[in-house]
Amino acid sequence: MSEDSPVDFLRQSFRDLGDQERRQHRELQVNSRRSTLGELQNIQKRAVSSEEVKALADKLKHKSQFTSQDFLGLNNALIQSEENIVAFFKVQGALHALVRELLGQNASLQLAAANCCCNLSLGNEKSCLQLTKAAAPYLLSNLDGLNHHLLEVCTWTLGNLAGCHIKPWEILHSQGLLPKLLQLITSSSSDIIHSVIYALTHYVRIGLNSDNLDLEQQRNIAVSAHNLMERDRSSCWLIYLLSCSGDSDDILLNNSVVVRSLRLLGECNANQDVLIITALVRILGNLSVNSSAAEVILKEPSIVSILCTLLTSPYAHVQRETLWLIGNLVNHPSKEIQYLVTISNIENILEPLLSVALSKVA
Repeated sequence: MSEDSPVDFLRQSFRDLGDQERRQHRELQVNSRRSTLGELQNIQKRAVSSEEVKALADKLKHKSQFTSQDFLGLNNALIQSEENIVAFFKVQGALHALVRELLGQNASLQLAAANCCCNLSLGNEKSCLQLTKAAAPYLLSNLDGLNHHLLEVCTWTLGNLAGCHIKPWEILHSQGLLPKLLQLITSSSSDIIHSVIYALTHYVRIGLNSDNLDLEQQRNIAVSAHNLMERDRSSCWLIYLLSCSGDSDDILLNNSVVVRSLRLLGECNANQDVLIITALVRILGNLSVNSSAAEVILKEPSIVSILCTLLTSPYAHVQRETLWLIGNLVNHPSKEIQYLVTISNIENILEPLLSVALSKVA
């Protein structure tokens, strides 16, 4: 359905997903992290200049002078712009001082320092690499702790760093990020699970895009991740990424990911759940190259209704992804699948909608 090669298409999808997730996470930081630091929800936040950031960063180097209120001001400044993040790193010794607080015994200051790291991890590649080199071992050690707030913030931070570029990813990979995330994936806390899924999604995206995620690692992630589809639907993006390589398709198929994806699609709101719908359609599109998956899709009683809803989606990209899925089904090399397509009469039933959708995405 596209002029791009499959490899180019998937790589661009990886890049788009990463950029979108990081933008969304910046907004999440703005809207939710302040309460962790004790900021009133209705506080009027003024714009903070890079010079003010440098002054705060310089003050941070003097432990006795830096207060919780200073941390609050620094965090608010860092979340405002990438320029402020760059300004912080320009102050010699500031990052070392921040890591010192991350290692401290004062729980509130330790959490404030972790939030600073989280905001810094939304910076550019150079900033993320500096932060990874300085703070990664300590962020990782906090994943073994009992402080759920601190653990959650550190997990978000590590997800941002892993998803920034291959260099930070390689450092985190060598220091054992994946085993720690897989251990946390069984947590009973919804907040922690959500942050772990976020981190794993970025870890897998960069790992696959750089061909650094081996077969065993992919399969271990798939074994753990498929259980989360209904519990936290953001995990569908992680499942989608795993389905791109094909190395864990048997795990996904044996655990009824196709049937579960179809069921979740039937439960989604076409307007409100577009991100999850996109991931689910892509999962089905990738897995439909397997005859067993295509058979399950075509034998689903509600498949025509599901495809009609997708083809009339107000979002052009959902229509495009659906056309790709349908193309995989009707052009399947298996004679058995071709027979199912014929007896289902799916092409004729959908023909009016297919014509309209094709005209829009052409």
